[in-house]
Amino acid sequence: MQITVNNQPMAVEPPLSIEALLQQLNHLEKGVALAVNRKIISRSRWESYLLSDGDNITLIKATAGG
Repeated sequence: MQITVNNQPMAVEPPLSIEALLQQLNHLEKGVALAVNRKIISRSRWESYLLSDGDNITLIKATAGG
């Protein structure tokens, strides 16, 4: 199936949870927020939330600074 991660197209094998995707992308560290189709998905749902063909995922990593 085709998804988009931060405006980059990506082909993945279904079924794929958010958590599995983030493991593949090496982004499971703390300080990461995620939206699917512009809807924030809480970290507690990442393991069970299955992605669908055409989903648009936005990853946001918190940074410190001032």
